[in-house]
Amino acid sequence: MAEITIGLCTSGTRLKLAACAGGRTFQTQKKAYNQELVLFPLLKRELKKAGASLRAVNVVCAARGPGRFTGIRISLTLAGALKALAGAAVYTATLFEILALQAFETAHFRGWAVKNPGGRLAVLLHAFKDEYFCQFFRVAGKLPRPDGAPVWLQAERLKELLAGAGVIYAAGDSEEAPEIYSLVPPGTVTAPRAVSRIIPAYIIKAARAYGSRTLKPLYLKPAKYELENKK
Repeated sequence: MAEITIGLCTSGTRLKLAACAGGRTFQTQKKAYNQELVLFPLLKRELKKAGASLRAVNVVCAARGPGRFTGIRISLTLAGALKALAGAAVYTATLFEILALQAFETAHFRGWAVKNPGGRLAVLLHAFKDEYFCQFFRVAGKLPRPDGAPVWLQAERLKELLAGAGVIYAAGDSEEAPEIYSLVPPGTVTAPRAVSRIIPAYIIKAARAYGSRTLKPLYLKPAKYELENKK
């Protein structure tokens, strides 16, 4: 059976999706508030370009967060449905893993890594208002690997964390937060603009590379009711 793969990310303000069939990948994105309303028309369009249909999809790759509580669930719900109803194989990746892999595979990063053995990759994401997510990655080997759990911090606390993190290369989603690189210490090398966003095709590439099969969302930031109950 031919492999028909889709990649989905509904964690941010932009719906990102990719469709891969016969060695060809087609990708698109659309800024939309109610992403569930545009998901299927865009998905069918990209699959048609690949010469396939939604009924033929047998592999689903989805970003599982962090991001908007409701948004993350759109991709994961569709992935779960296709797994249950059509037997599709499901792979997931975090936004940290996707951005880390994108940066890791650039010549720009490889040049930095040669000059900075032992340095780490810091992946930065906007959470809400002045709050951000961050995770560090080790960069030895063929795939960047998490170096500790991701954190959710206010801007000033994150600046302190990054200032004390040693030699780092920063990769952030500047499409969602244009100010993201202002958080890093002066002189820090940052990823090129082309990979400072979620690239739809890399949803598939990262999910397959890391091989996670979980459908558990990564929220990081507690919901309002959780914060209130904690207080």
